[in-house]
Amino acid sequence: MNRIAIVLCLALLLGSCTNNHSKTTNDLALLPVETNNPKEPNLSPPNGSTGKLRTFLTFQNSDAEEAMNFYVALFENSKVTSVQRYGKEGPAKEGTILYATFELNGIPFACCDSYIKHEWDFTPGVSIFVDCNSEEEITTLFEKLSENGSVLMPLGNYGWSKKFGFVEDRFGVSWQLNLN
Repeated sequence: MNRIAIVLCLALLLGSCTNNHSKTTNDLALLPVETNNPKEPNLSPPNGSTGKLRTFLTFQNSDAEEAMNFYVALFENSKVTSVQRYGKEGPAKEGTILYATFELNGIPFACCDSYIKHEWDFTPGVSIFVDCNSEEEITTLFEKLSENGSVLMPLGNYGWSKKFGFVEDRFGVSWQLNLN
């Protein structure tokens, strides 16, 4: 049942990304679902999208580079992969991040410094979930990510894992840390 729900959510998301904005959720019933196993639908996107997915972080205080470098330093197998900066011609402060890409433990991310001050910012409703492999790893990440940030849920056993913690870092990005 969970896989069916995932397929429907993906279909809604992918359908909203197409140029045909007249599609409604009722159209989902018309999408063909091919299966190798009659109990599990094929998870291929219905519109054939093969675009790469990555988390994009929009920073509004000209601190995208500081945040990106902080995150890369926290995780093994992490690196900055590209950086494009605003030039003298603007529209943002020269040298701030126009668009940068980086990897955290091999997972792709992107970020920018928005010169537009939006009414919204980061929300704990969307967070980065990290499966930690040791007590030392979860404790270190919890301490470093919550420094000058805030603890949303302290490290503890909440019943779904050995240990779990939820923090918002000093940049406003939320992290869920889970010990397997």
